[in-house]
Amino acid sequence: MPDNQPLWLRAVIRLERAIGEPIESAVRSDTYFDLVSTTTRVRRKVMGTAEGVSRRCLHLLNLPAGSDMRGMRQQLARMERRLNQLSHEVGELDEDGSGADV
Repeated sequence: MPDNQPLWLRAVIRLERAIGEPIESAVRSDTYFDLVSTTTRVRRKVMGTAEGVSRRCLHLLNLPAGSDMRGMRQQLARMERRLNQLSHEVGELDEDGSGADV
């Protein structure tokens, strides 16, 4: 470390090395990757269970669930794309038909 660095910067660098090296070695370990994958799996399962319970409760109250709304948005997007396609086709037919009449 150069001597011209401020004292606070040398302290921060020394502290970062003292804390950072053990953390880096822990993050690179197999145990860490096993823990992350297990946590991800458990989180996904808990979220799926909670969504299932929520969906059933909402359906018992005759209310739409998030999955219902997602399906409706997808269906609406398909309808909008089809409507745009049909509008484009009608516009092309109008252009072709108006040129033939003249």
